[in-house]
Amino acid sequence: MQPLWTPHDTAASNPAQFIAHINKKYSLNLKTYHDLHSWSVDAATSATFWREAYRWLELAPPGQPEPGPMFGEGVDPNIMFPPPTFFPNDKLNLAEFLLRDGAPDQVAVHFAREGKSSIECVTWKQLRERVRRARSAMAASGVVAGDVVAAVVSNSVDAMVLALAALSLGAVWSSSSPDLGSAAIVDRYGQVAPKLVFADDGYTYANKKIDLSSRLAEWSALLGEANGGTAIQNTIVIDYSGLKPDMSTIYRGCTFEDFLTRDTGAKLDFALLPFSHPGFILFSSGTTGKPKCIVHSTGGAALKVKADMVLQHDIRKDDVVFQYTTTSWIMWVLNFINISSGKSMLLYDGSPYHPKPTTLLDLAEEVGVSVFGTSPRYMADLRSKGISPRNFKIPFRTVTSTGFVLSAELYEWFYREGFPASAQLISMSGGTDLCGSFVCGTPLLPVYTGEIQCKALGMAVDIMDASQDAPVSVEATCQAGELVCTRPFPSQPVSFHGKDGLERYRASYFERFGPNIWCHGDYMQRLSQTNGLAILGRSDGVLNPSGVRFGSAEIYAVTETFLDIADTLCIGQKRSTDLDERVLLFVKMHPGKSPLTDKLTEKLRSAIRAKYSIRHVPRYIFEVADIPYTVNGKKCEINVKHIVSGRKAAVSGTVANPEVLKLYEQYRDLPGDSPKTKL
Repeated sequence: MQPLWTPHDTAASNPAQFIAHINKKYSLNLKTYHDLHSWSVDAATSATFWREAYRWLELAPPGQPEPGPMFGEGVDPNIMFPPPTFFPNDKLNLAEFLLRDGAPDQVAVHFAREGKSSIECVTWKQLRERVRRARSAMAASGVVAGDVVAAVVSNSVDAMVLALAALSLGAVWSSSSPDLGSAAIVDRYGQVAPKLVFADDGYTYANKKIDLSSRLAEWSALLGEANGGTAIQNTIVIDYSGLKPDMSTIYRGCTFEDFLTRDTGAKLDFALLPFSHPGFILFSSGTTGKPKCIVHSTGGAALKVKADMVLQHDIRKDDVVFQYTTTSWIMWVLNFINISSGKSMLLYDGSPYHPKPTTLLDLAEEVGVSVFGTSPRYMADLRSKGISPRNFKIPFRTVTSTGFVLSAELYEWFYREGFPASAQLISMSGGTDLCGSFVCGTPLLPVYTGEIQCKALGMAVDIMDASQDAPVSVEATCQAGELVCTRPFPSQPVSFHGKDGLERYRASYFERFGPNIWCHGDYMQRLSQTNGLAILGRSDGVLNPSGVRFGSAEIYAVTETFLDIADTLCIGQKRSTDLDERVLLFVKMHPGKSPLTDKLTEKLRSAIRAKYSIRHVPRYIFEVADIPYTVNGKKCEINVKHIVSGRKAAVSGTVANPEVLKLYEQYRDLPGDSPKTKL
């Protein structure tokens, strides 16, 4: 099998230099990435790897002694739950680390917004002063270490400034995107009792200015009631869109300008706190019910993100980094921490397609982006629009993709006609739960069609068959199974926030296989020819007709080769009256293309049968007007599976287009043997 991309100039890469460092210090002879990974997860050396990564990435504040041991005395290094206290003797401050090195007059952030013609350039000096003012005002407002500071804000410099200010004090930061509805915001922040909530007055998306005044009044009042009217000191409204809402309608409303008048002129300082001190509350997608409130430590988030981005994906000090994201998603935290990885970053707020479909590429060309973070959906959109980033003068070195499975067809398009052939395409998968990746990429290995390159350093990833009485590893035999992790890692959550948080934590990851094995909920397979990895979908969405288990990603790998098809959703249906599960495939056609015809349906069936087997062929194929997604760009497979199987399940406010779910109610009562129905 021929690779699409092969390593080059590896000696200059961060992982190659780290291998050399480890070999010299420990008199080893590690040669390959797989050698390094094996050493990083070995029972005898896993803690040593994390300690060396901590040191090599220079997380500790200046003047602090060498990092201490990863575990305290008497702690069993093999037990993942209850979560151990990592690096118990070490103190740091994430804001200090992120603001430490940038030269005063060098640009830290290039900020672009939909509807604004110019890019705002914020220097490190300006960024530090903005953080100082916000920190001083927060301190004057009574914010202390351990308080929650929340925000409903766009992906902006303000968001970064407020997060840095909160973290500098030891407060816990939590953010959400302003496009969330009031119920979704209350579902999140009603659980965590923030002392201050910052919010934008509006935002612009797809050439529409959205006035948030009434929504601000609604959710702030509900939050005030949820917390007994005492937890929220102020709802602080940022004049982001010039809409000037009436502060009297907003629960304890205060303008951002008035908030900043609380600045006492205090210098920018940083509270040094334990490695495991809480730093972030992140929320799961929560498509069915309230989202999980996951508490991550400042040290764990910093170490894991930096290890992924620098040791894994080789971000260098001369890189300009751009991750398209919203503040609701784990990728915002990764991007936030990434400000310390490269030379500068590009932030963008708005639709990627306005005022024209090449907006993100135009910005990347203007700023000189070398590391670009995106999603399979965006790449599929570029392909469907006939847009090739290689035609722009953008110095792409690395392109990362996450949020959903990257299909083989998109890998081929990327190198055949999409991006420059010299760019490394990295597909990664992990999540909010671990503040980083389980599986990802490295510049030390080739890239093959449809494959994730490797397991992340320090992550003892395995693949297990859960159908036996006791779980059995099936990685060696290349069978598909559950993605698990069998050794503690520093970015494990501290807990889930709130009552019974630890029990909910245990039930989420350790109910299946016990306290020594984290079960992530992804269905994965190792590929024998290359040792690459394939995520086949979520475990709870695995398709199982007639006992044949496969993931929805396998079906999408076929449907994405049909250029007339805009999107698809593949789920299993098993109602209380059904003896077996059957596969349903929903197809959304591109605007202007012909409707789904019998001929195209048969081509789909034939292509799936040819690639896999007759038992992979969907029992029904339907054309639908739209596909439901979360606000983070993930298909709502489980919601639709519940609907067509006749199960009742709550729908979270994080579903971006919940009205679309109603389209699928008509498929609950399908006949048992109709070969095709089109509604």
